[in-house]
Amino acid sequence: MNASALKTLALIIATLPYAALAENTATPRPEQTAELQTVNVTGKNRSTRTENRDSYTTSAMRTTTGLALSPKETPQSVSVITKTQLDNQGMTNMEQALKTTTGINVIPDSGRWRYQSRGFYIDQIEEDGLSTTVAGSSGNPYNDPQSMSNLAIYDHIEVVRGPTGLTQSNSEPGGTINAVRKRPTANTQATLSFMADRFGAASLIGDVSGSLNSSHSVRGRLVSSLTRNKTFQDKNPTKGQMLYGILEADIGENSKATLGGLYQRTEETPDFYGVPMGNGFDLNLPRDTYLGAEWNQIRFYKRNVFAEFDHQINDNWKWSSKLNYNRSSSAQNFATAANTGGRFAGIGQNGIFTGATDNIQKYDNTGKQFAFQTGVSGKFQALGNEQQAFANYTYSRENNSSYNLWKARTSNEYNIFDYDWKSVARTDWTSGNANYTDTERTITNHAVSTGVLFTPWHKLHILGALRYTHWVYDFDNRKTGKLSEYRKSSLVPYLGITFDVDKNHSIYANYTQIKKPQTNRDMDNNLLNPITGTNTEIGFKSDWFGNGRLNSSFALYQIIQKNRPYDLDKRNAMGEWAYQAIGKVQSRGFEAELSGDLTEDWKISANYAFNMSKYKESEGARYPIGTNFSKHTPKHMFRLYTSYRLPFTDRKWTIGGGMTVQSKTNSLWNVGQGGYLLWNADVHYTPTKNLNLSLIGSNLGNRRYYENHRIRTMGINNIYGQPRNVMFKVDYKF
Repeated sequence: MNASALKTLALIIATLPYAALAENTATPRPEQTAELQTVNVTGKNRSTRTENRDSYTTSAMRTTTGLALSPKETPQSVSVITKTQLDNQGMTNMEQALKTTTGINVIPDSGRWRYQSRGFYIDQIEEDGLSTTVAGSSGNPYNDPQSMSNLAIYDHIEVVRGPTGLTQSNSEPGGTINAVRKRPTANTQATLSFMADRFGAASLIGDVSGSLNSSHSVRGRLVSSLTRNKTFQDKNPTKGQMLYGILEADIGENSKATLGGLYQRTEETPDFYGVPMGNGFDLNLPRDTYLGAEWNQIRFYKRNVFAEFDHQINDNWKWSSKLNYNRSSSAQNFATAANTGGRFAGIGQNGIFTGATDNIQKYDNTGKQFAFQTGVSGKFQALGNEQQAFANYTYSRENNSSYNLWKARTSNEYNIFDYDWKSVARTDWTSGNANYTDTERTITNHAVSTGVLFTPWHKLHILGALRYTHWVYDFDNRKTGKLSEYRKSSLVPYLGITFDVDKNHSIYANYTQIKKPQTNRDMDNNLLNPITGTNTEIGFKSDWFGNGRLNSSFALYQIIQKNRPYDLDKRNAMGEWAYQAIGKVQSRGFEAELSGDLTEDWKISANYAFNMSKYKESEGARYPIGTNFSKHTPKHMFRLYTSYRLPFTDRKWTIGGGMTVQSKTNSLWNVGQGGYLLWNADVHYTPTKNLNLSLIGSNLGNRRYYENHRIRTMGINNIYGQPRNVMFKVDYKF
């Protein structure tokens, strides 16, 4: 599908709200008309929950500013994946959810997954507004013990594109992901879900919620999951367990306390390097080819405790405090075959490659993350209009330790067409001939943010805010005894202006910034200035029915990132590798999105993203001025999913379908992937009010493609996308 066709399809999708408006405002037949008394209803639903709303959008989000604003009121590009959409499409992990979201590029990295927006990484993921660092954002992903929580504990996923300097302390300007946890319900509800796919993966999820006393002032929820993890490449299935619990208690009429926790154990058999290519051609290896050892495995353990306290000071002001504590560990033991004799070259037609048992490694990692936030928010009257204000203090501390053993690479010879994963002997790490590293990293942040949503006129809203951050980075190389400490402070502004064209439509402009401290040093051994990312954005948003059920947005943006490190390829007087903070890149594009409910039975999520990026200053011979900064980001991305509840047979059948389209991509080493189209579809049958049966298919055309990857070469990092898959799902409500 070419760029012209993509744009045409986007225009067709853009006309759907008008068709829905026409349907919703059709002239009634005479027998349907009646004289009713006029009733005026005012007020706004500011709940961020999406559970039991049967919708593809939300009425409010907090990720951008900390204020509860509707998508139309938020002066920045935002998206949400609701509980209904997660269920309808059978999404079981964060990667699947984000692959449906506007402009998000999901890429493999060292056996894990990273997320990008507008050509830049998303470095931090929030849980209920408190940040946790994405594995790989501040070092080698192998050294990071963090793992994503099971998607079963979340109500919905919020995504902000572009810098979020008000809520993030130090990050790339790609954006923010906020995973919002499920909360207890006042009414008793219980569900049991089972799903299994054609590759052998399966899961069983139980979810019970309700009040624990007759007055409904104490509520609780328990979610548990058992999983059998298996992909189209895995030879051996792995297991996972999760238990999540949360309690809420009303304290008097004005206060509420929340306490929750999670225990999770997961096992994975990751694909680190994918498959090699031929010398200038694709070997067309089977997509289940796995070039790891039989004993490869990663185990993740996660323990999480969180608490919140909310107090309504008066009718206008609220005080909120919350904390989040994660304790994580991971154990990795693996050997991976790759064409290490020449990783930038492919292999011959005979399929022979040597130096092949690459990265015989063992990692034992532990980590602790603590975050605390307290603040006030409220409203007041001025100039005849309601104004809003907020002030927050946030503290976070992340500590990770990593002990890594590795062996020298072998010179064994393998044939790619006859590779036996059982032929790689399990490594004896007690022999004493292994190399090792032993490191500890601690990152501490103190941040104060404050802002005002000022409404000088009922149609004009100006959000001005500042965030001050003090950042401390400590690194301890326990093998060499070398200690390093870095300290930086920064002040980040935020300005957003929204003008209401009418009650359903608004235009907005936004300027925001984010800074990421660097640990690189210059020739005088001074720390480089922080990398700065600025976002300038204008857009148009609509709430088509005036009730938040169908939202659309269009945005034009430009991101400039400067002070990027330029490697001088020499050491300073202290023996450190020297850099200059002179790198500069630019990313421009536009995004369009339509999400929500066209009718009560017809739901849609459609989005299109266009992006172009380039180097504004050279960062070396491989990165000259004017060349594409993010080659692995598609210039065009279009994603569509829609579902419709059929009007016959008592509305027991729901059908859904969609597509994912992207244009061609490349890598730093000019290994390309052509554009492709993936088809998805599902059907749901509800024979009783308690039982729902689903059949969900993805990549129905069985398109063969490689995942987008920044450093694909002819020798490594060619990772196949998932072939055709079909999932069967059963949901039972008690």
